[in-house]
Amino acid sequence: MTRKSDLQLPVRFLILISIFFLAGTQVQSQLDLSGSTNRKLQELTEFNKVFEGGQTGFVLYDLDYQTNLYGINADRRFVPASNVKLLTFYLANRILSQQAPGLFYQEFNDHYEVWGTGYPLLLHPSFTGFDEVGPWLAAREKPVVVNFPIGPGQSVSRYGPGWSWDDYNGSYVYERSALPFFGNRLYLDLSPVDIEGRQVLVGAPVSIAGELRELPGQKARIRRSEFGNDFTVSSDFIATSRFPMERPLHLSDELVTNELSATFSGQRISAGQAPYPAPVAMTTLEVSLPDTVFRKLLQNSDNFLAEQLLLQSAAHRYHRPDAGAIIEYAKDTLLPALGIEDIRWVDGSGLSRYNLLTPRQMVRIVMALDQEVGRDRLLTLLPEGGSSGTLKSRFDNKPKPYVWAKTGSLSGVLCVSGLMQTKRGKWLAFSFMHNNFTGRSASYYQEMETTLGWCYENL
Repeated sequence: MTRKSDLQLPVRFLILISIFFLAGTQVQSQLDLSGSTNRKLQELTEFNKVFEGGQTGFVLYDLDYQTNLYGINADRRFVPASNVKLLTFYLANRILSQQAPGLFYQEFNDHYEVWGTGYPLLLHPSFTGFDEVGPWLAAREKPVVVNFPIGPGQSVSRYGPGWSWDDYNGSYVYERSALPFFGNRLYLDLSPVDIEGRQVLVGAPVSIAGELRELPGQKARIRRSEFGNDFTVSSDFIATSRFPMERPLHLSDELVTNELSATFSGQRISAGQAPYPAPVAMTTLEVSLPDTVFRKLLQNSDNFLAEQLLLQSAAHRYHRPDAGAIIEYAKDTLLPALGIEDIRWVDGSGLSRYNLLTPRQMVRIVMALDQEVGRDRLLTLLPEGGSSGTLKSRFDNKPKPYVWAKTGSLSGVLCVSGLMQTKRGKWLAFSFMHNNFTGRSASYYQEMETTLGWCYENL
């Protein structure tokens, strides 16, 4: 009679063999991390005197062997700032790819009814030639009613959850909207020098750029009221300002329709408040979404594009620009498949301090982008150390570029997450997250450059 234990012996043997095999592959992937290597990384990160001024998390991952190499505070939650844009990009690339809803509309015998989708390129000064909604509006031969619905699930709040209310005078917080135009900003520049050596101020929208008012004694170069577009400038505004200059507009239904009417002078455009129809009752104007948009999102850390791409993704899935709904879908469905759960994510740009993620979660989104976007394409979109975007003057301490990463900063917050390639050609994913410090961000960048520079030489 065969004993039960005799039957179990081969199974146990196979299990042990499997364990030793897995352990062997892990050791093979971590051969570079000897005891001295691990101690050096601890010295550079965990015991770093500069990093002691706040809270630091760091994760280093081997993409070739799909193995974690090193981490400190890997599962501690940090405010990620603009590193959130990596999640926004993942979502937009997954849902939209390179095509997006430009407008929703209904055509009647005597007019069009139109609803916004969050499409960000309409008359945007940085995307001349890419806007496909403007030409569509210009070609209409019947009046157009642009609708701005009100109520829950219909309207878009101008600011995201947790944004600072007094940032309206800054150059980085632009109002969110279902139908943005001119990038929701005032654009100012100086004309070319004429034959007499003079330059004049030009800008868009013309109706606002042409009404700048000099205010004697004003110290700020340019200011506006919170709920208006009455910009005032200092007496030395043109002499001391750096151009081109961009400042947020305060949006209203009247402002948008008036400016569209002025821009498309042959069209009859008016405002309405009709709610979004059922999907089967309206037509979607499909437009292209070129990598130029994603490149500006990531390299320039463009907050406006981040928020609008979130709305665009929602419009594609739900036929209305509901940012909250699309974030919940990502948290419930898309991100858990990547091992990213139990996060707090509230906006597309990372302007909110309500966002909370861990370094390990940030590395997982980098890994997912590397797989789904493709490394070659991803490297053209991310800031490149010493070369482009927000890293143009960072990580330039080696003979060739070796870091491609998204930055993120708020007061007391500095995060950098992305890819790096070592001198030996090994590809690594990493995330550095710093919170609650009071020192200069420059010193933190210097220490991160030292750490990743050491990894470049030694891993």
